[in-house]
Amino acid sequence: MKIVVADPVILPENCKHKLGTLGELEVFNSIPASVNDYNDRIKDAEILLVGKAPISREVLQHASNLKLICVCHTGYDNVDTEAATARGVIVSNVPDYASEAVAEFVFALALDLLRKIEIADVMAHKGEFDDHYYLHNRLLAGKTIGVIGAGDIGKRVMQIAHSFNMNVISTTAHPRSEREEELGVKFVTLDDLLKESDIVTLHIPLTPDTVHMIDARELELMKPTAILINTSRGKIVNEEALIDTLRNKKIVGAALDVFEKEPLKADSPLMKLDNLVLTPHIAYLSEETTDMCADIFTENVEMFLKGKPQNVVNHGVLKKGPQQN
Repeated sequence: MKIVVADPVILPENCKHKLGTLGELEVFNSIPASVNDYNDRIKDAEILLVGKAPISREVLQHASNLKLICVCHTGYDNVDTEAATARGVIVSNVPDYASEAVAEFVFALALDLLRKIEIADVMAHKGEFDDHYYLHNRLLAGKTIGVIGAGDIGKRVMQIAHSFNMNVISTTAHPRSEREEELGVKFVTLDDLLKESDIVTLHIPLTPDTVHMIDARELELMKPTAILINTSRGKIVNEEALIDTLRNKKIVGAALDVFEKEPLKADSPLMKLDNLVLTPHIAYLSEETTDMCADIFTENVEMFLKGKPQNVVNHGVLKKGPQQN
């Protein structure tokens, strides 16, 4: 069984060794230099492990032996699951491994923006200790946080928010009164959440329905004192609309860990905004989470080879069966 790691993935030695015992392992630690380079990497793969590399319908045509695509993180929007299903290829992911890490990171970003930690650090390193008024800031306590999405990450964000004595509201596709009571939140419409929140944080998957969910109209609804945090997927926020909003100080600030196109280009207008905190898609990243992630995607491969695929995201393929060549 030919197992190919097609692009950079954090692969601890113990997991690399395990995969090597499961099949003929080939690991690529660089981003493909071209489409042809990418196609050459995957053409003989029967099991393909990917991080951010796109798996489109066209890519699948160059991997005729493929049986399993193992996405090495939770989000799998880089894979055309419909095309994979049509070819009888199972797609698996690593669910829930980074909920704690991402939730913690949300509050790191919120505290940076509200308490001006990064600005204070720069001033202190310059020996500027007198202009404290410039660092006048706001507390989390007593503020309203609007959590868009009530899945595992959103739920953990809500729990942490309560420990900061915040008021928590949320919008979800499945609002139920028993969940409101369980989570200690109030479910509201998206528009009401945007109008009422001091902090808006996104925790939803990227789907055709959520592309540019936060656009110019939605940003106009936010309080002028509010901040927006996106650790979910870049395309959920219309960056052009956000740039205009921040330039014109229509909201206090924003923090982005994800972008419409990654990596972010050096000449991006986002780079020039002083009321925007940028991080390079690292909310999930910690020693603990990367080890857990690698253990799970290695187990995904092992269970597939045992005929018991787990963490399958395109469930229809299990009914369809393998592609007949």
